[in-house]
Amino acid sequence: MKYQMRSYSQLADLEALLLEIENDNIRAYAGEAIVSYSAGAYRSAIVSIWIAVVYDLYQKFRIISETYRDEAAQKSIERIDKIRNNTDKKQVASWERNILKDASDEVKMITNLEYEHLDRIQQDRHRCAHPVLDSEGLLFQPTPELARTHIRTAIEVLLSQPPIIGKAAGEALEKDVEGLYFPDDIEGVKNFLSGRHFLVGSEKYLANIILLSLKKVLFLDIPSNRPRIIKNYQLVIECLVRNYRNVFESLAREKLSNILGMTKDDRIQNLAILFNIDDRFWGDCPEHIREKFKSFIKEEKAILIFYGIFVLHLLPEIKNDILVVYKNNYINEYEGNLIFIRGLKMAKTNKKESAIFAQEIVQLNIDIFLGSRSYASGRNNGTKHIIPFIPIFTDENIKYLLEKIVKNDQLIDCIFVLKELFQETINTYPDTLPLWKKFYESISIIYKNQNAWSGKEELKQLIDNFPESKQVETETF
Repeated sequence: MKYQMRSYSQLADLEALLLEIENDNIRAYAGEAIVSYSAGAYRSAIVSIWIAVVYDLYQKFRIISETYRDEAAQKSIERIDKIRNNTDKKQVASWERNILKDASDEVKMITNLEYEHLDRIQQDRHRCAHPVLDSEGLLFQPTPELARTHIRTAIEVLLSQPPIIGKAAGEALEKDVEGLYFPDDIEGVKNFLSGRHFLVGSEKYLANIILLSLKKVLFLDIPSNRPRIIKNYQLVIECLVRNYRNVFESLAREKLSNILGMTKDDRIQNLAILFNIDDRFWGDCPEHIREKFKSFIKEEKAILIFYGIFVLHLLPEIKNDILVVYKNNYINEYEGNLIFIRGLKMAKTNKKESAIFAQEIVQLNIDIFLGSRSYASGRNNGTKHIIPFIPIFTDENIKYLLEKIVKNDQLIDCIFVLKELFQETINTYPDTLPLWKKFYESISIIYKNQNAWSGKEELKQLIDNFPESKQVETETF
């Protein structure tokens, strides 16, 4: 459909609203209403905008039925199609009368308040389309303000909104997030959920996703054999907080506080991740839950070290305690280190205090490696204290290691450590390439014995094959 809008200043807000409607056909119907309004045909404007509402509801019922397999939407579509195909034309208008009620009561895609707003349009449409007389025997005459209000309401409440529903969408979200193949990183989560859940204009639904995910993390029942599900919902929360900040900030403090206040005792540890994701979770958390969390953190050494790293920005006084526990109990424990490293990698992403602490831990392990006093301990320390920590290495860590390692001849059997370090970090830190070239040149000069640093030519080949290698100037340490 084509329509021409006149450029009156009083129409500017309505014309701008039109751009928020994604569906071309719906936008055209709404445009007809605006054209009628601009011409002073207010009855026609109200009738046209109601037609847009009905058509929009019908289309969204279809999308919801196909996307979410929602039974209520499917039944509504079947009922409407049956009436439309009925030879008794007296029944044809009945589906138009009932579609708004179905949207509210059956499909549940609009709230009670939204239903009331749209129902006013429906009632006034009837007055405009039929010879309804007032007490003085005059036909109903809508005012410009009434027509404009109905057009704005229809667009803001319904026409510009995506086809999202409450119960069915929530069930679809649960099915997706709790599935076996849910991504384990933020970018993957965003891509995975974008097509079905992270839709343009769905701020209200996105807010509900945050609230539902919080409940799942803190107190709703989760299958005991699927603890991974809680982490999935934590990723959903973090993804939304990062990418839809305005939605997160729009959440009422009372709602967040109430949910946080319902945290089960056996889920108290999950608060550490939330507090790391955003300080608002701490700020909106009821005082008694905060105190319970503080007591929990200090309860056991394992709890302190594995959960304390997420809240160093809130409880800086526990940093030294974590270091002591780590040095005394975990620094030489391979499996414990792996768990600790995974936590550090998560924690340092959101908070600089955790990132600084992570680098202190890496530095501590580098020094253990650099202090190796035999070839065997060098290989062992490289395996235990360098390779596991590569995922949280920074360019400064790499620089420090490459500068110091050439000074200890007990590490000449550790080229395997450096090869892995190079391969795993060079794409993230391409600016370290000159350091690697200098390192190779240094060991070639200092250790002329061909048996020293066995395998160094393989490292050189990796360096030379890196795309930027030919453009880098080098110098000896």
